[in-house]
Amino acid sequence: MSYTSRHRYKNRREKNASFARKLKITAVIAFLGLLIYGIMNRVAIQDYIATYFY
Repeated sequence: MSYTSRHRYKNRREKNASFARKLKITAVIAFLGLLIYGIMNRVAIQDYIATYFY
C-alpha cells in the first residue's frame, strides 16, 4: 500500500455522512450508558418516582 502526502478534500456529502455516522455511534453509546445506569439504580429511581404518588 503506497502512501501519498496529497491531501484529499471531502465534499459536503462525505462530511455529512461522516458526521451522521459519528453521531449515530455516540447516540447508541450514550443510550446504552443511560440504560445500564438506570438498571443499576432502578430502586433509587423507583423510590424517587414513588415520592410524587404518595
